[in-house]
Amino acid sequence: MSPTTGNGKNRSDSSKSLLELIFEGLDTIARRIASFAPLSKEIRNVIRSPSDEVINWEQVRDIAYATLELQKRKPQSLSIPMIEQYQVMLEAAKINVRDYTGLEAVNLPEKIMVFSQRDWIEANIPSFRYLFEPISRKYLDYVEETGYGNRAGERFVHTLLTIQVGVIMGYLARNVLGQFDLSLPEPEKGTKLYVVEPNVMRIQEQMSLDPREFRQWITLHEVTHSFEFHSNSWLRDYLFSSLREYLKNINIRIPAGTEAFRSVRQPKFTEDDIDFSGSVISIFTTPEQRRYLAKLHSTMCLLEGYSNHVMDVVGKQMLSTYQTMKQRFERRRQMKSNAERLFQRLIGINLKLEQYRLGQKFVEEVVEKKGIDFLNLAWQEAAYLPELKEIRNPSLWINRIEKLQANLDSEPR
Repeated sequence: MSPTTGNGKNRSDSSKSLLELIFEGLDTIARRIASFAPLSKEIRNVIRSPSDEVINWEQVRDIAYATLELQKRKPQSLSIPMIEQYQVMLEAAKINVRDYTGLEAVNLPEKIMVFSQRDWIEANIPSFRYLFEPISRKYLDYVEETGYGNRAGERFVHTLLTIQVGVIMGYLARNVLGQFDLSLPEPEKGTKLYVVEPNVMRIQEQMSLDPREFRQWITLHEVTHSFEFHSNSWLRDYLFSSLREYLKNINIRIPAGTEAFRSVRQPKFTEDDIDFSGSVISIFTTPEQRRYLAKLHSTMCLLEGYSNHVMDVVGKQMLSTYQTMKQRFERRRQMKSNAERLFQRLIGINLKLEQYRLGQKFVEEVVEKKGIDFLNLAWQEAAYLPELKEIRNPSLWINRIEKLQANLDSEPR
């Protein structure tokens, strides 16, 4: 029978690709809820608007801004007196971190940039662009390999990534307290220190913390990161090259059927691999690719663990309410809802928290057994950095470094 019978709508639908039908369904849903939230409106704009870019960064910004509107409590304006106080806290932190660690740093950031949530989004778009664009090209390659290398396939990738990155940036902008920024895309511009004051203020009030001591505590953490990099000029280039190596070799692998969801439910680390299970990373990387990430992960464990350790040791000396802050923060982490825990796993924040936990355990065991000066050997050169198995078992790293040092001492001078 000829396909001319029936109404025009049915004839049109029968000729549409699967991706086109998916987009029509997404658009219908977005249109129905658009009037209820700015985020829904911006999502619909992404679905309906063509773009020459795989990720449209103007739309990412709009999605991120709209995500901020989901906050039940609107952030307060920045306080000029508090901005001035941060600069005083910065200088105090520099002195105390230098005294405890013994690290000598040059060209440290001279001020703390006090940001609104929107300021944070604007400052981080270049770094997100630097990180996500190689991945977005891999998405397009995958779409072409699967037979959807056409306008509909490109539109699918554009919609998926633009919405994902925008929502992630908006979520982070509502939760980040402080940041040490390496200026990934433009290293010549130097490093920066940020605090997102509306978030700091919200947490301080929710947890009934001393306003100044809480901000000093956060400042200590970020200043320690600045010492890590500014006292060891090779470290920044090492981290950049490791990141470029990973981005160059990443290969999008989208599992079939329930495999993607099975990875979300795997709960534990293994000895030979990083626990990326439960995050978007677990869906798009193979065990071989995760080995590239292991190198980055172990370095980040050291960076975060070292900074947390210094923040705690120096914090005890500087801050009368240190123990109260520590206890309340730990209690707050345990009280997160299941929905928020799931979202954090999906976007990889669980890895960041694991870096804090594993890294601090490693650092504290090394300091307890050998002291801070021995731990500082980790910053000497790349060969001294701990591997992931050594992060989990600090004695392995201690033994290896002792042998390295003994070999150096035995060499003729």
